[in-house]
Amino acid sequence: MRIKVLGCYGGQLLGFHLTSFLVNDSILLDAGSPTEALDLEDQFAIRHIFISHTHLDHIKDIAFLADNRSLKRLGGANGNRQIVVHSLPENIEVMRKDFFNNRVWPDFTRIPSVSDPILVFEPIEAEQTVEVDGVKVTAIAVNHPVPCTGFLIDQDDKQFIYTADTGSTDRIWEVANAQPNLKGIVVDCSFPNAYEKLAEISGHLTPNGMAAELAKFKQLGKVPVYLYHMKPETLNVLTSEVGSLFLPHLRMLTQVDELLL
Repeated sequence: MRIKVLGCYGGQLLGFHLTSFLVNDSILLDAGSPTEALDLEDQFAIRHIFISHTHLDHIKDIAFLADNRSLKRLGGANGNRQIVVHSLPENIEVMRKDFFNNRVWPDFTRIPSVSDPILVFEPIEAEQTVEVDGVKVTAIAVNHPVPCTGFLIDQDDKQFIYTADTGSTDRIWEVANAQPNLKGIVVDCSFPNAYEKLAEISGHLTPNGMAAELAKFKQLGKVPVYLYHMKPETLNVLTSEVGSLFLPHLRMLTQVDELLL
């Protein structure tokens, strides 16, 4: 399993990409920045997108992937005609009504035709496992102001967990602790400790909050932990505060990271 970090930040500034992880070239976990990070041919290889929740920094580039895919098809490309978007039913409803509604963006679930659209929405439920391109993906509910899931990724008996955006939560740690061959976990760490109230009401973690969550993780120190969703404006403070925790096998992701599991 190969996981390429296309974007890992919780805010967009010059040089900082929003959340998106590419699994084995064809599967995206969230879609904050793939069109900024990938050339057209690499975008064309994407067949599935698993959306954790519908905040804009996680869905923005579905719009531009669809636009680029339609032009690719008009140019004569026949493979990978569709992109399947997997998410909770309530998230799909939001994307249909509030995003791909021909007002904010064209409805690519009907373009170029209803029978052969660019985008296909596939609802999934929490704790449901979906297998695509040889990878098993299971949505796990986490704690955020809107419906949100992290994802358990499993291929060739190797597991990886992405918590997505979350505040204090429990179920995903139970799932993490139950994995026989967990190779890594990506965890929210958005705001410095001084922003604890903001983190709490927005469903995110500070370094102190993240450390409290990791106390639930029985494999801490044995399995790598990667932090994401850092706000670029406060990255220096966050880096210092995370370093002062001296937690083993933990580091912040960067958008040039590629994890080979």
